[in-house]
Amino acid sequence: QVKCVEYLDKWLGELYAKCPSNTWFIVTADHGELFGEEGYFGHGPIMHEKCFEVPFVEGLRP
Repeated sequence: QVKCVEYLDKWLGELYAKCPSNTWFIVTADHGELFGEEGYFGHGPIMHEKCFEVPFVEGLRP
């Protein structure tokens, strides 16, 4: 998970740098992911609460 965040942080930083300062961004996902919770990995076809948790961040460019 940490490597995913580091990867996205790098690319989003480059995207932000290329956009006007008044640009609004929304970052989200379509589903959560299981990383060993209760022995499950992946995102389906398991009805687990972690599969329904998705990140959502919105705001102006930092």
